[in-house]
Amino acid sequence: MPRAQTDPTIPTDQDAVLAREASRILDASAGDNGALHLRLVETGNATPATLELPAAAARLLKELLREMAAGHAVTLVPIETEITTQQAADLVNVSRPYVVGLVEQGRLPARMVGPQCRVMLADVLAFKVESKTRALH
Repeated sequence: MPRAQTDPTIPTDQDAVLAREASRILDASAGDNGALHLRLVETGNATPATLELPAAAARLLKELLREMAAGHAVTLVPIETEITTQQAADLVNVSRPYVVGLVEQGRLPARMVGPQCRVMLADVLAFKVESKTRALH
């Protein structure tokens, strides 16, 4: 399986302007079921193509555009992705040694790939939610 691209895409000022406009148009044309019908017109091709995006993909596209419009870096990573302990630490906003400690305590599942420790993104996100929930109580 190819490795997921985890490097963020950082929007330029022009990207942010285009994303803002696209987001505004998509928000104004939201269908009842959340799905979107898009007409794509390629430069130099007189025949437009029409496609329907499922509601979940439409939601992701809108969120992506809102973040880019705000000038935020974005990335798309499948939930099944394995990440390094440093990436996990960055995601949870803790130190890498803290994440390694969680792995050693068995609080965060991991596997070794040679000398490197890998954790599932889904497990890190679940830990993050659990930590926030504990902090609220």
